[in-house]
Amino acid sequence: MPLTDLIIPLLAASVPETDPSIFDIVFPLSVLLLIGLSIPLGMLVANHFLSRWALGRSSDSPGKNQPVESGLNATVGTANERFSVKFYLIAMLFLVFDLEVAFLFPWAIHFHHGEGWSMIWLLLPFLVMLEVGYLYLYKKGALDWED
Repeated sequence: MPLTDLIIPLLAASVPETDPSIFDIVFPLSVLLLIGLSIPLGMLVANHFLSRWALGRSSDSPGKNQPVESGLNATVGTANERFSVKFYLIAMLFLVFDLEVAFLFPWAIHFHHGEGWSMIWLLLPFLVMLEVGYLYLYKKGALDWED
């Protein structure tokens, strides 16, 4: 007689078949919530005190309160400044790539799991529309990075 035939009934008999109580459900979630809140809060408090200790004082320089974006002052230009059309073409190119990836991943999963070659007929119209988008962007010069 194999050893597993003796052990499995013993393990099954030692586990009580009762539904979990509310405490069994809520306590682990509460601990997870407390840990998830206390670690970032502790890091913020430690950063505050350690920066005060390292600097010796609070540095309230005028440059500290200015908005900065990508290393430059954010107040460059005016609100009425126009963007180049190139900006919108690059944004459209990003959307085309993003939609391609968002569609091709689920398609590849279904193709891999045996949906078959009939999935090709689903993919062909999408690829034609995608190619039309790429050709439009190519004709408008969005793929020329020199300009």
